[in-house]
Amino acid sequence: MVAVLRVLVKLAFLIVMLGVVLVAFAYIYLYKSSLNSPRYEQPKLVKIHRGMNFPQIVNELHEQGVIKRTWPLHVVARFMPEVKAIKPGRYYVPSGMTTSELLKFLCTRKQDEVKIRIAEVSYGSEVAKIIGENMDIDSAAFMKAFSDRALLKELGIDAPNLEGYFMADTYSFPWASTAEDVIRYFVRDFRRFFNDSLQAAARKKGLTEVEVLTLASIVESETGLASERPIVASVYLNRLRIGMPLQADPTFIYAAILAGDYDGNPNNPKHRRRDSPYNTYKYNGLPPGPIGNPSKASVLAVLYPANTDYLYFVATGDGGHRFARTSAEHAANAALYYARRKQIRDSLKTAGQLP
Repeated sequence: MVAVLRVLVKLAFLIVMLGVVLVAFAYIYLYKSSLNSPRYEQPKLVKIHRGMNFPQIVNELHEQGVIKRTWPLHVVARFMPEVKAIKPGRYYVPSGMTTSELLKFLCTRKQDEVKIRIAEVSYGSEVAKIIGENMDIDSAAFMKAFSDRALLKELGIDAPNLEGYFMADTYSFPWASTAEDVIRYFVRDFRRFFNDSLQAAARKKGLTEVEVLTLASIVESETGLASERPIVASVYLNRLRIGMPLQADPTFIYAAILAGDYDGNPNNPKHRRRDSPYNTYKYNGLPPGPIGNPSKASVLAVLYPANTDYLYFVATGDGGHRFARTSAEHAANAALYYARRKQIRDSLKTAGQLP
């Protein structure tokens, strides 16, 4: 009996020691060793999309070759549930981390940011394309938010969509931002620029925020010369003041873009004749909203225009414009423009660059 008891005690001791060894091994494997991390030279890019749960994230890590086995992460998460709180984002994961270090890395890492450049005279659809190519946002989802009535109301914007509020500039966004978050940021950024002083200047001219952006988007589309913007703005403000139609070509071009049939030819008669509230050849006053995203310089040109009595302008054919006070002056300037066009065409024909 005593002998049996001694055997049982030894067996129990062995079992306890085996358990201690197993626990120690498990602790070392999960918390102290990098045995579950394959060796690779460059950090691996892992994308955690919005809506992914913890098992899906673990599987993504496995598929991207960041871990050899998935079960160690689930075990650690049992004892450290806080490590499940992994935010959506892009993570560049280095090699050689323990399981616990990896999970803590993903939980505490600052979200990866991307730089987005919004060009002058860009349209909302072009911004959506840039966003869709560089962020975890589908361009179609962005365009849905772009004209979402509830979001427009939330932001206090009285326009058909958010066109014009994406100021030409370079921005940094967390890769995993939502379309709504990006739009809210754009609007906040514009309103930081459109401060009390600029708002007072707009009120003095009888213009609302949307009207300022609308006129600025037209000015932006008409000239690429910074020196001409205040003069072009003065032409349109003079026309608005006397009730004269704006007759701005970029407005019917925008209407054609919205209709999806713009062929790149502004001289196509069907574009000029289009019955659209954006076509300022058909309707007096400003269109219902901006026709693109202007630069801050164009907004300032509208608020602080040149002091002129010009009512007309036409291209010179060399990159700038000639301005006129009367229709007769304008006709003479237009004749100069067409003569310059003919001269350029004749030169190109002589050089064999045109048939």
